[in-house]
Amino acid sequence: MTAPCESPLTDDQLTEYWAHDLAPDGEAAVEAHLFACATCAARLEELSALGSGVADLARQGRIAGIISRALLNQLQHDGVRVRYYSVSPGETIPCAVFPGDDLVVLSMRADLTGVESVNLQVTGPDDRPLGQALDVPVASSSADVLWATPGAFVRAMPSTRLQLTLLTPGRSAALGEYVLEHHAQP
Repeated sequence: MTAPCESPLTDDQLTEYWAHDLAPDGEAAVEAHLFACATCAARLEELSALGSGVADLARQGRIAGIISRALLNQLQHDGVRVRYYSVSPGETIPCAVFPGDDLVVLSMRADLTGVESVNLQVTGPDDRPLGQALDVPVASSSADVLWATPGAFVRAMPSTRLQLTLLTPGRSAALGEYVLEHHAQP
């Protein structure tokens, strides 16, 4: 029987280690803990198995919504083909998806200082609501929010203009408004 860990690694630490997102000194500290702690090593093994399944889901077009940078990095590491766009508040960018793209990810830059969660509203032509994500936790140390959409879904869309608004729940001011000019491939 394995003794319980007296100071377990957090889920964030394990996820960042698994996704190779830790600084070298942080990585060394986590590795030292994992070599000495069977409980945390088992948790990492479970996370790794789950991660392989997540990559398969992304390839099948079953991952959508706001994702973490660590998850994006791991998906790319696992061979998921990602079309990546980055946009600042107030910008309009042209975008498209191509036959080999499994996932389309939009990085919406914003000042997230002190922000614990965000709402994302997506509207189409004539301000028609197309979707939303509510009260999604974000790391205040982040400089952006990542929105993932399956490549197959985007390929099926006609050419259109999408407006995305990033909000802090409970506040009226937007963190950012972003416009995508989607161009369908013939």
